[in-house]
Amino acid sequence: MITNEENQLLTQTNRGAPAGDLLRRYWQPVALSSELPVGGAPLCVKILGEALALFRDDQGRVGLLGLHCAHRGTDLSYGRIEDGGLRCLYHGWLYDIRGRCLEQPGEPGGGANRDAIRHLAYPCQEKGGVIFTYMGPGEAPLLPNYEFLNQPVGHVCVYKVYHECNYLQANEGNIDPVHLSFLHRFLEHKEERYAGVRGTEESHYNLIAKAQPPTLDVEITDFGVRIYSVRQMGDDKIYLRVSNFVLPNLSTFPGQTGGQGYGINWHVPIDDTHHWKYCFFFNREAPLDQAVIDKSLAEVDAQY
Repeated sequence: MITNEENQLLTQTNRGAPAGDLLRRYWQPVALSSELPVGGAPLCVKILGEALALFRDDQGRVGLLGLHCAHRGTDLSYGRIEDGGLRCLYHGWLYDIRGRCLEQPGEPGGGANRDAIRHLAYPCQEKGGVIFTYMGPGEAPLLPNYEFLNQPVGHVCVYKVYHECNYLQANEGNIDPVHLSFLHRFLEHKEERYAGVRGTEESHYNLIAKAQPPTLDVEITDFGVRIYSVRQMGDDKIYLRVSNFVLPNLSTFPGQTGGQGYGINWHVPIDDTHHWKYCFFFNREAPLDQAVIDKSLAEVDAQY
């Protein structure tokens, strides 16, 4: 058990808190691309304790701005997409994706000093069906070239799940193989649901249900931690399951696609006590079976 002080150190994510500043130095998911269609309305989002306005301009570019207009503090998520930016609905100040004020219609000379305005703006990139943002200091690093973000259309499924707990509590479950034999033990199985584990015709869920808690080994890596869990299956066979914790806030694990891919849980703080879990699974060799996608999403819906 960690101390209360250690827990606060790891889970306080506002700007200026150690964990908050660390997480801001990495690209983080802020929304699904499907939540912000071309021509769609802006969104009010909250990430790492900051309330922001997410929008797609009339050229399809994504911007993430401080929620409140620099003029009178109006909520910019109620603004209009027009003329190359996001226009505040109160007095018409127009911001582009970089936070520059393009127009101030009610000001003398149409806003002669508008170039002095630099509204809070975070860079965004879109990949793999997800919109990412960088909220840290200096120039943004390269967006990680993860395999699951580079799959063809139809080969990857991504969705997100709301959790009323801090990001670390849920992430802890990803690196806890013991609980799988109990919490994720299904009482009824249909083998066609998910791809079989390599070397067997059985699914991952069947194997963990049959075996008792595993023997564990841990390897410290340059990206985080790799966890080996070994379950004795009888007849001189074992089931070896390998999962990874990737700093600072995502994990990978065997998923619904067997050896053709894996699952990813990326836990992104909303604030210190709530977070979004972005879930990916993919098949690098073939398009995903729509039935597998539908059942996975149905299981998520059943939880909430």
